[in-house]
Amino acid sequence: MLADLKAAWQLRGPSVGPRRLAYVVMLMLLAGASDGIGLVLLIPLLNSLGAPMPAATGLAGRLFALLPTTLAGLLLIFLGVAVLRAIVARLRENAVARLRFDFSVDLKIRTYAAIANAAWSYLRRKRTADFHAIFATEVDRVEQGTHLLLELPARLVIFLAHIVIAFAIAPAFSALAIALGLCLAWALRRRLLESRRLGDIVSEAGTRVIREITEFLQALKLTKAYGAEAQHVRAFAEAVQQAEGAGLASNRLLANTRLILEVATAAVLAGLLWLAASWIGLPLANLLVLVFVFQRLMPMFQDIQNLAQEFVHCSSAFRVVTAMIAECDAAADPTGQAPPRRLAFDRELRLEGVGFGYDDAAGGVLRGIDLVLPAGSLTVLSGVSGAGKSTLLDLVGGLIVPTAGRMLIDGVELTAALAPSWRRSVGYMAQEAFLFHASIRANLAWAEPTASDERMLEVLRLAGLAELLRDLPRGLDTIVGDRGTNLSGGERQRLALARTLLRGPRLILLDEPASALDAQNEDRILETIAGLHGRTTIMLVTHRPAAITGADQHLMLVDGRLVAADLAPPR
Repeated sequence: MLADLKAAWQLRGPSVGPRRLAYVVMLMLLAGASDGIGLVLLIPLLNSLGAPMPAATGLAGRLFALLPTTLAGLLLIFLGVAVLRAIVARLRENAVARLRFDFSVDLKIRTYAAIANAAWSYLRRKRTADFHAIFATEVDRVEQGTHLLLELPARLVIFLAHIVIAFAIAPAFSALAIALGLCLAWALRRRLLESRRLGDIVSEAGTRVIREITEFLQALKLTKAYGAEAQHVRAFAEAVQQAEGAGLASNRLLANTRLILEVATAAVLAGLLWLAASWIGLPLANLLVLVFVFQRLMPMFQDIQNLAQEFVHCSSAFRVVTAMIAECDAAADPTGQAPPRRLAFDRELRLEGVGFGYDDAAGGVLRGIDLVLPAGSLTVLSGVSGAGKSTLLDLVGGLIVPTAGRMLIDGVELTAALAPSWRRSVGYMAQEAFLFHASIRANLAWAEPTASDERMLEVLRLAGLAELLRDLPRGLDTIVGDRGTNLSGGERQRLALARTLLRGPRLILLDEPASALDAQNEDRILETIAGLHGRTTIMLVTHRPAAITGADQHLMLVDGRLVAADLAPPR
């Protein structure tokens, strides 16, 4: 459990500092102290009402001597303590609620930022569904665990205050009761381990459920085409049954523990009170207060045990989220070291003996790449599927760094520390254009938030969308639909190209931007790209290199090596 507490402490954000925690602890102590004082006052109150009580000695006697002897005076003090206890309880509830809120906000922002700042070389190896699961299930379980973690000390403080009062009334009797309680807690220790095991299953199964949902939604069309609905439903049903089964087992474990505690504590309480009344012969006032104290102690003991079980059940979420944040932080881009402005690119980009391999792949994906991209040039790259074209674009764009050789921009070597700044000078367009379910203006502004409408209209004209925009009643405010479904395939690609141009990049990387289009739209897109020749540096991956006229160089990737492309038509 100490490891779980350490994981919880590591997840705290800047809003949850030691001072705020100390303030909450102070309120907990005040709540326990005021509760204890209220209980102590019951003894002189009962005595003033006629219940026999022997003369108090020691510290208790000196404290009771300070109290008024009249019933009215005692009731006023009792009322004051009750008001104080209520105020402290209110302050504690507000402080804990605010602490939970800030913890939740900090955790979600920290988790989101850790994923956002992780390097692409790390993110590409991870399942998107696993990140979905973190936010869909694990973060919520961490919040629940945090609530339990804040509630547990409060219950313990009040519990200890009652123990102190019990000791002041009957030390030997209270010591016996505590010993029996500790024995009962020791006997139930394995239930904590079982709760933790079930919590691990819930985390694992919950992640599996989110994976099934995410992958099913991503492949909806393909699922319908292949008639694989039953297969997905079956896999989802297995995952849900595993997750819900672990939750059901956890609830059953808590219910069984509660039953055992209620029966055991009732039996212990009855036996101890019979012992106190028959053998020890406590005075009536002391006995009544002792009955009241232990009547409250037993439910508190049960609540503490249940809270502990529920916390360790949620503890797996603390470990999962902590591990994921640590992984992302370890793989983070060194953005803090990046210069504030874009890297200059006025002469050439040069690759010298560059090689790259994923996960120490034998031979690597790319080997011995020598390439020069003069500023303002148009380079066309082709090759069979899997030759490493996209990997080369990722290298040139600074998304990944070479495992061999070096890359120079105007003579400056591109390092991991400089890569984030270089990416600010690069525009990238993939084979499938990703558009947000928002307006044309919002989709463009995502790349350059400060761009004016005039600038947006200019890049739309360059991308060949001026005529379309004139036909749209709402113009830039037209909603493109989810992933751009309100536009045709060619229009989506042109809008993505306009968004790329809006960044004013010194280098544009185009990864087969027209391969998913029909021949007519593909020709139009390629013509548009060719028309940008000289405005900026372009590196275009295409399966139809001969369709690009006026390119400065045509290259081909063969077995991870770069060679000049042979564009001669076959005989």
